Amino acid sequence: MIPRSVIGFLVVVVLSAGCVPQKNTPPEEVEEKFKIHYNGGVAFLAEGKLPQAFKELEEAQRLKPKSADVEHALGLAYQGSRFFDRAIDQYKKALELDPKLTEARNNLGTAYLATERYDEAIKEFKACLQDPSYSTPEKAQFNLGIAHFQKGDIVQAIQHYQNALVIKGDDIRALYSLGLCWEKKKEPLKALDLYGKALEKDPSLKEAYLRIGVIRRQLKEYARAIRAFNNVLRIDADDLHAHYYLGMALVENGEAAKGLEKLEIVAKADPKGPLGDEARKEIRKIKADKFKGIPKVEMD
Repeated sequence: MIPRSVIGFLVVVVLSAGCVPQKNTPPEEVEEKFKIHYNGGVAFLAEGKLPQAFKELEEAQRLKPKSADVEHALGLAYQGSRFFDRAIDQYKKALELDPKLTEARNNLGTAYLATERYDEAIKEFKACLQDPSYSTPEKAQFNLGIAHFQKGDIVQAIQHYQNALVIKGDDIRALYSLGLCWEKKKEPLKALDLYGKALEKDPSLKEAYLRIGVIRRQLKEYARAIRAFNNVLRIDADDLHAHYYLGMALVENGEAAKGLEKLEIVAKADPKGPLGDEARKEIRKIKADKFKGIPKVEMD
């Protein structure tokens, strides 16, 4: 799951006229300015500094209006800002300028994924795989797995995640996502094996520990579930799902007082949300069970 899992990554700045190409500017000077702004925009994108990225990339766009690379990079900036429709338009512009820019096609597919247009996403990812020069086909295979998983086609999702692992055997996202598929197929031992392999490659993958805990709890292996949920909290002390599941596992393991403490953390931290509601419901049940065996006082 990129999980995941995973797996989505504000302003459009008004540009000054200082970098607009002048009528008599030599072409080599324009090209040099273009490279500075384009490379600066890409660097800001990599750092997650989206306002600065927009500014630099739009300057580059003014300098070279028909650059597929600039249109692609602007698509990434819009997608990072969660303006998915704008991102889709930018990726299409990039592909109109350079139909062989397969990275833009893959990212167009991811924008379709983000807007739940799964069939359109599948079409783009399949097109990526038709390009023999595409250097990262494992990405398209992985993304096909996501699209089919979201459509409920678990068999196809498994096939594509496995294809991704054939290409790149240490793909942590594919290992984790394949584990989710086997959970859906009610094959918990296969899922546990894949989550374990993902954790061997990235011990900080808290999502894998969480799924291990959920499975161990379903198998009534409460001590192992407790260890897994504690591992999540070691990585992220504020993970409310881990607190909730840990609380439930502690109660089921005969440690009601400790379990109540964890559930109360969730109830307090999520006063109006569904997880908080579940925690409050369980707290009431546990407290009611606690007093079931106490004789009622007889009053005269």
